[in-house]
Amino acid sequence: MRLMHRLFRLIVFIAVLFRGQDFTDYRNSYDNYEENDERAFQYLKPYIAKAKGQRNYRELTQAYKDAVSFSRNQKIIFADSMITAARRTADNDLLATAFLTKGTVYYFNYRKFKPALDEYMEAWLLTQHSNNRYLHYKNLYHIGVVKSYLGYYQEALGIFEQCAVYFRKPVTLPEAPNVHYNRKKGYLNTLNQIGRCYLQLSQWKEAAATVDNGLRESGSEADFYAERSYFHLLEGILAFRQKKDAAAITLLNTSLAGLEKKNDFTSASVAYYYKGKSEAQLGRTKSAVENFVKIDSIFRMYQFILPEVRGSYEFLIDHYHRSGGQKLELYYTTQLLKADQIISGDFKYLSEKIYKEYDTPHLLASKKRLERSLSMFSAGLAVGATVFIMLLIYLLIRMKRQRKHEGGKTESNVLQNGVKEKRTVANPEVVQKVPDAVTKAVLAKLAVMEKNKFFLQQRVTLHQLAPQLGTNSNYLSMIVKEYRGSYFLVYLKQLRIEYVTRMLREDKKWRHYSVETLANECGFADRTHFSRAFAEYNKMKPGAFIRKLEAESAAANDDPKDTDED
Repeated sequence: MRLMHRLFRLIVFIAVLFRGQDFTDYRNSYDNYEENDERAFQYLKPYIAKAKGQRNYRELTQAYKDAVSFSRNQKIIFADSMITAARRTADNDLLATAFLTKGTVYYFNYRKFKPALDEYMEAWLLTQHSNNRYLHYKNLYHIGVVKSYLGYYQEALGIFEQCAVYFRKPVTLPEAPNVHYNRKKGYLNTLNQIGRCYLQLSQWKEAAATVDNGLRESGSEADFYAERSYFHLLEGILAFRQKKDAAAITLLNTSLAGLEKKNDFTSASVAYYYKGKSEAQLGRTKSAVENFVKIDSIFRMYQFILPEVRGSYEFLIDHYHRSGGQKLELYYTTQLLKADQIISGDFKYLSEKIYKEYDTPHLLASKKRLERSLSMFSAGLAVGATVFIMLLIYLLIRMKRQRKHEGGKTESNVLQNGVKEKRTVANPEVVQKVPDAVTKAVLAKLAVMEKNKFFLQQRVTLHQLAPQLGTNSNYLSMIVKEYRGSYFLVYLKQLRIEYVTRMLREDKKWRHYSVETLANECGFADRTHFSRAFAEYNKMKPGAFIRKLEAESAAANDDPKDTDED
């Protein structure tokens, strides 16, 4: 069966190559591929090339939209290209769709709410007077999603109820298959968001009725498998609220199969959280810990966390405090401090309301206590090791004296020479404040982190980085100033600008990024600070620098750049 399927695709591909007349041939070739399946690019690349060659910007916009869907790591790049192509069509609906697509990438793939909302508002302005009501309500839905995630549940609920009225019934009959699918999917997604708002507003009966409606409407159609996963997630949370823990675990496992397949790490973390809570209430502490640790893995990978799952860290801290695991207690205390920093930044409205068993002052006090305790333990080991080494040295010296080897170096001489050969550093004042062993260890770890490009993460702070390097922020600040030649923020900014400058020189596709995308890619929170820092370093703004590189490249190749490239 698989062989027949591959043979069919090969026949279609060959037909497209030889005939090359209809753009729908390309779309039909990858129509059955799932999202993020990059095999689709064997058809998308000739599709894009043909659309460019014919200057058919409407088809080029569609091709880039499909590329966003199937790409794994270049979604923002293709979204920017989609916007550029859509502008050339002079079709506001198409341009609004492009902004909406880019906003969805920011929201779903990167959980960057402010950039997502900015793109949605661009689309909203374009659809105010549009006759395309589907596009209008699709955009309104996404604005509601961002409001919901930021904690404005009552406002979001009103938006979703408007969208549900529109998506519930077909506008015209009969419906084309793709129109039916898009409308039905919009309706199911809206129902899911309504159910989520009801849950957050503690309206349990309304939430249960919405979930039942969603499961009934989605039926058993394979096309709506992902949508059913979200209803099973809500169903599992409701079961947990009703203290039906065994049922909650079963439902949450069912939802996770679809959420992980869709790579929705945010919703997956919610499922793990309620699974862990249910396991804990059943007395299965080990299983609860395993689920909460998965949430930490997601947090470390994506540097994003929902306020809803914050309690997982409180559980882990308490668990390792009671079981005497001081190192893990310290680790999860540090992680919770990092999580709170992100929550306070991304969810200002929610962070003021959320219940915190371990508030920030308590966490910082606990962190110091744990560090002091572990430091004392380490000091004890160090004292023991020192006594052992001194005893060993004494025995060695005694043995050498007994042998009476004239002219040979005694162990004490070796020690004296060792002291004389102590490494000299540039600033003796720093050495007095920062122990040499600490400096050495921090510099070694910092070199590894620089190689792994830690600076590409946004919101990197001195206080956040110091524990990862095994030191405190004062020591780290002095070491960076001495060995990297500047204050920490200047050092961080320089690493980011050096990186983006190198990428612009070495990788031509970076020259097609918008300034905002370049800023995000190298760790800046906004384009203004990025542009200013870039101009300070390169003596020209990003746009001028890119034009200069393109001119140099064209001159070197003696092949002027095609002005129609996107």
